[in-house]
Amino acid sequence: MDILKMKHRMISCKEVLANLSSYVDEEGSAELRQVLEEHISWCRRCRVVFDTTGRMMKIMRDAEPFDVPLGVSARLYSRLETVLSGE
Repeated sequence: MDILKMKHRMISCKEVLANLSSYVDEEGSAELRQVLEEHISWCRRCRVVFDTTGRMMKIMRDAEPFDVPLGVSARLYSRLETVLSGE
């Protein structure tokens, strides 16, 4: 898409959410990132989703690994086997 057309194009909240992962992962064109940033700057709903996503990613990056209790691990593996086998 032409850069000038993209800069002046209104992007929907649905399009923002569809491209949020790419934006957070710093993928996609500079033009798309600019359009997303512009939308997020004035759209409260999308800004909340964007901020919440960023905070969650920070929590996940900062989290220390931990051992899962044996009982929980056994139940998890049992459930995964059930789901993956299609029962």
